[in-house]
Amino acid sequence: MSRGVPQSTMGELVTATTGEQYYIIGKNRIKITEHFPVNGKRIEDLITDLIADKIKEKVAKTS
Repeated sequence: MSRGVPQSTMGELVTATTGEQYYIIGKNRIKITEHFPVNGKRIEDLITDLIADKIKEKVAKTS
């Protein structure tokens, strides 16, 4: 447990036999889902775009 964080605020990540993931804290269970549009960019493309944008930001700051 993290130092300074009360036990009551700590949750638990659980994976059901169906593969669904839930975050459980106290009596609350939150289903974890990801939403990507069917015709949207692939995750590889999103990460590549993010890296390129961060490089541009860094270059702009140092210029």
